Amino acid sequence: MKRLARGCFRPLPACFFAFFMGLFFSAVQALAWGKTGHEIVAEIAMRSLSDAARQQVIQCLGNVSPEQASVWMDEMRGGRDYDFMKPWHYINIPEGQSYSPSDEENIVTMLAQASRELRHRNTLCADQARKDLMILFHLVGDLHQPLHTGYSSDKGGNDIKLDFEGMPSSLHWIWDDQIIQQQHITIEDCLRLQDGLDKQQVRTLTRLDFVQWMTESRAHLTEVYSFKGNTIDAVYSAAHSDLIRKQLLYAGLRLGALLESLFSGTATSGIGKAAAAETQRGIRPEDAHQYIGKEVTVCGKVYGGKYLAQSKGTPTLINMGAAYPASPFTLVIFGEDRSRFSYKPEEYLEGKDICVTGKVKEFKGKAEIVVSEPEQIKLP
Repeated sequence: MKRLARGCFRPLPACFFAFFMGLFFSAVQALAWGKTGHEIVAEIAMRSLSDAARQQVIQCLGNVSPEQASVWMDEMRGGRDYDFMKPWHYINIPEGQSYSPSDEENIVTMLAQASRELRHRNTLCADQARKDLMILFHLVGDLHQPLHTGYSSDKGGNDIKLDFEGMPSSLHWIWDDQIIQQQHITIEDCLRLQDGLDKQQVRTLTRLDFVQWMTESRAHLTEVYSFKGNTIDAVYSAAHSDLIRKQLLYAGLRLGALLESLFSGTATSGIGKAAAAETQRGIRPEDAHQYIGKEVTVCGKVYGGKYLAQSKGTPTLINMGAAYPASPFTLVIFGEDRSRFSYKPEEYLEGKDICVTGKVKEFKGKAEIVVSEPEQIKLP
């Protein structure tokens, strides 16, 4: 996959950066939730952060505000140098088919890549880290607009031309922005919906799983396509305004949970006293990358796994910390060792909280431990 930056550059002066951003911010019309929707998502996320994580995010953004970060990817569509980012905003799947993991550059894989790079942000230049962070601010929002997970046949509703309030439009843009404007949807409207959620519901919906978020968003397409004729009227807009409020709220809360997982600690390298103490009780899967080359115990929940019987080494891959491809840590059991287990690891460990002990290695930017003995895995 391509990385956004082709190198690290000396930070721009604040005045020049503001001027540069301003040129692009006025160059093109925002696409995907529109400016209002993305800013609502960003503000909800920032409000949900702990003080420590919020300060880390602000520091990483530098001269860019969270609101600017949330629309940066749309504004860059006006520059040819950023054409390669266009497929990152969406994933189109034929109607009736489900998502299949792949290496293609789409909204799911790019969210996973940007998250993975930010977990190692101490190895990045400030410019690259800021760009990765702006990608997260934008794409988490996009993922919750159902037509960004739409059908290939009509390009996510872009090819469906409709009349909205007497003006020509498209189904996609109506959902991106026009219903939000017509129904005067605000952040206060969205946050009122949160009052109906208890803490357990919030914990469940903010579990870090990009594929699950995409699947939930795509499930709303039936509602999106429930119009008749070639006109979208106020009745349709009002009927779907609560869904839009909910999706904006979920996007904000999930972006906040993702940022909290990435920025609640520091990005400094090395292991201090606190980190050393943490290894005694088990470190989190998302922190395992800080311990490359060290013998540690990683404790966390298993979010699925797969036995690759046809691949070289016939490995079993167990995802910890989040579901693939967002999982920050992988437990690897090669085929020659699989027979030592009295159970199928990818099935038995699913959904369980486990601790695994071994030397942390890095493979394609992700931390992993190779397990050769069942005794390396403990179920607390």
